[in-house]
Amino acid sequence: MTQQRKTWFWTALAVMQVFNGLSALAGGFGLMSDPSGEALAMKTAWLEGTPFSSFLFPGIILFVVNGIGNTAGAVITFRKNKLAAKTGIAFGIIMMGWIVSQVLFIGYMSFLQPLYFTTGLLQFAFGYFLKKNAAL
Repeated sequence: MTQQRKTWFWTALAVMQVFNGLSALAGGFGLMSDPSGEALAMKTAWLEGTPFSSFLFPGIILFVVNGIGNTAGAVITFRKNKLAAKTGIAFGIIMMGWIVSQVLFIGYMSFLQPLYFTTGLLQFAFGYFLKKNAAL
């Protein structure tokens, strides 16, 4: 693999991690600030049949796991740390799992669900490609 191609995959992974991380920090903070979800055009009625009565706990999970996790992953990737590919793979899987769980619990509610599933898939793919091609 050429150095230019390696650099492209490093950058692509970092961009996905920054996008997913900052989005999750904002969304998680929004849900923690307003557990009713109304500020983010969400309805607590969507939570019927789930283990949650408000969006507080999902907001905390979103903020900590996807937000802080992906943001830390981006720092690891920018530093070209040997854990970057594995971190990208792990948090890509977590992002996809988050969206699949969300759709299973509350159903399809927004174009954001397939968008973030796709960004998680891309993050996974970029991490996997870097790991597979020993770009570390």
